Amino acid sequence: MRNLLFCIATAIVSTSLAAQTTGRIRGKVTDSGGKPVPRATLVLKRTDINQTREIRVDARGDFQQVGLEPREFEMVVSAEGYVDHKEIIKIPIGDAIQKDIILKTAAEAAAALGAGADNAGAGRANEGVGAYNEAVRLFNEKSYTEAISKLDSAIESFNESAGQVSDEAGRETIARNLTSANKLLAFSLLEAGKENSGQQREMWLKAEPLLKEGLEKAPNDASIAQGLAEIANMKGDAEAEKVYLDLVEKIQGPVAGNSYNRGVDLYNAGNLSEAKPHLKRAIEIDPKFSESYYLLGICEFSDGDVQAAKTNLQKYLELDPNGKNAAIVKEMLSDPVFK
Repeated sequence: MRNLLFCIATAIVSTSLAAQTTGRIRGKVTDSGGKPVPRATLVLKRTDINQTREIRVDARGDFQQVGLEPREFEMVVSAEGYVDHKEIIKIPIGDAIQKDIILKTAAEAAAALGAGADNAGAGRANEGVGAYNEAVRLFNEKSYTEAISKLDSAIESFNESAGQVSDEAGRETIARNLTSANKLLAFSLLEAGKENSGQQREMWLKAEPLLKEGLEKAPNDASIAQGLAEIANMKGDAEAEKVYLDLVEKIQGPVAGNSYNRGVDLYNAGNLSEAKPHLKRAIEIDPKFSESYYLLGICEFSDGDVQAAKTNLQKYLELDPNGKNAAIVKEMLSDPVFK
C-alpha cells in the first residue's frame, strides 16, 4: 500500500474563492454632449485573478450588473469612434455602485491633455492609448504574447509623449497611463511565462521590477503582491515569498489557497512533515477546502499516523465525493491497513 501512496503525484494549485455576499454596478454611458452611447461595452476584470465579465448597455446607454464579488475591478468602457475609458472600481458588499461614464472622441481626448501639449505629443499619447486598449483586449482573450508587443509600443509612445507635453495635467494623465501599461505588461509576462516553460524565468525576471515599482505606487494591491510571491517561489526565495504572501493576507485577509500552495511546494520537494502545518492552516481558513484534506491525509500516512490519514481522506470524500482524487481515495481506504 505504501508504494501506491508514494506514486501519487500532487502538484495542483487550488484556491478557494467563495463569496457569501455580492454587490452590483449600474450607470449610464454618454458622449461629451450628454447623448447616450448605446453601442458601448463594459469589461470588468478582477484585479486579483484573471476573471472578466462583459456588460452591454441598452439603447438609452444604461447598464446594470448584479452578482459581483466585493472586490476591485478594472473597468474598461469602449465604443466605436471613442477612446476607451479605464478606471479601477471597488464593488461594495450588498449594495450598488453608480458609475456614469462620459466617452470622448480621439480629438476630445487629445484636447484633454492640455493646451500646452503640441500636436506631436498629443498624437503620440493617443497612439499609446490605442495600443494599450488593444493590449487589454488581447490580454482578456489570453493572447499574452501579442499583448506584450502592444504594451511595448504603448509604453514607448507614453514615454515619448511625456517629454512633449508641457502642462502638468497632461503629464499626470500620461503618467497614469504609463503606470497602467507597466502593470498590464508585468501580468502579461507572468501569464505568457506560465504558457512557455522554456522562457518562463526570463519573462518573470523581466516582470519582477515592474511589479515592485507597481507595489510602491499601490501598496494595497494584492494582485501585485501575489505576482511577486509567484516569482519569489520560482527563484527559490522562500523568505521573499513569505513576505509577499503575508502581505496578500494582510490586504485581503487569510487566503486558504496560499497556505495550500506552500504545502504543495513542500510536498513536491519531499518535505511532507513540513507541509502539514500549511495544509492544516488552509483547512483552518477554509474548512471546505477538500484538496487540503486529501494532501494532508497523504502526508499523515507517510508519517505513520494511519488514523489521522483515514480521518482526512474520509473528509475529502465527504466534501468532494466525485472529485478528481475520489477514486484514489476510495482505493486507499479499502486497504486493510485502514480498517
